[in-house]
Amino acid sequence: MISKPNPSSTILYSSNDEIESHTVRFIMAEKNIEREVVVLEVEKMPEEILERSPGQTLPTLFDRGIVLYDLSVIMEYLDERFPFPPLLPVDPIEKSEKRLLIFRFTRASDSWFKQVKIIETGNEKEANAARKLLKNSLIELVPLFEYKTFFKSDDMTIVDACLATLLWRLKKLDIDLGAPGKAVTEYANHLFTRSSFKESLTDCEKEYN
Repeated sequence: MISKPNPSSTILYSSNDEIESHTVRFIMAEKNIEREVVVLEVEKMPEEILERSPGQTLPTLFDRGIVLYDLSVIMEYLDERFPFPPLLPVDPIEKSEKRLLIFRFTRASDSWFKQVKIIETGNEKEANAARKLLKNSLIELVPLFEYKTFFKSDDMTIVDACLATLLWRLKKLDIDLGAPGKAVTEYANHLFTRSSFKESLTDCEKEYN
């Protein structure tokens, strides 16, 4: 039995192993947000949660009496509500660039997050095609992974949070970037060593690497 959300609390309803939930947990850990994380399965979400979440999806965030259930909305809300450390630039041009990258990686029709879901849930033909697309896309962007410490940035941003949770799953997805993807692997390992990333992992996700 899950108690009803406390209007004064920050509560994240999260999947145990789904990539979007992991991304939000990483951001919350990076910002050191005082929070409660409740791990659920979408199919078993309690009625009191479904009543408050029109999207009926995970992750779902409760904070200050509001309910948020879209990944991009949740990420930007957390960055504005808990501004330190900032995970999006202040400059509107740079911020728009980061938003476009987030859209490309997580929400576009051929986004990397969607390829992950196809590999995990699709038939063999669909999974192999998604695996090939994702691997080739990552290798094509090797120069951008080499460019700076973080992805096109000197400081960590929400873009890195999205990429870290994806790259953590590559072994599980049976994707090996090999020598051509060395820069991507080095970038990923840099993020994986952050205490916030380690904190964001569920027991299930720890088994991926």
